[in-house]
Amino acid sequence: MPNISTKSLLVLHAILRIGKKYPGWGLMPPVIDPHVLRSLHRSELRRRILQYLYEIYPSATYLSEIARVVGSDPSNVRGALVGLGNRYNGESSLVYLGLVEEIRNNGFKYYRLTEYGKKVVEMLRDYQAYYRKFM
Repeated sequence: MPNISTKSLLVLHAILRIGKKYPGWGLMPPVIDPHVLRSLHRSELRRRILQYLYEIYPSATYLSEIARVVGSDPSNVRGALVGLGNRYNGESSLVYLGLVEEIRNNGFKYYRLTEYGKKVVEMLRDYQAYYRKFM
């Protein structure tokens, strides 16, 4: 019998566990775009916005409501959602990455988590919950 390290077993267990939750992926877990991971890693505000939109999914809400709930200034929330000058790069924004969609209705803009955004939040929660046991 080959010598298998504990780390290898943990990785294999994680792959099997995640593969069961996301059928159709076989032994390979779904992969999140590295640009998405980097964007979320670099901004706690983006993560808080995603978590809030996940909680109210599939409903949409407006910018000032998101700002109130996540405890941030509306201009910063707008930057995280769609980009804003140098501080919030548009290519790292939640809308640009396809995690959130902007809905225009009667001159108003609403924001809603996309199906892809929902899957990303769920995968991140699974990874964090699983690996937290070993830290």
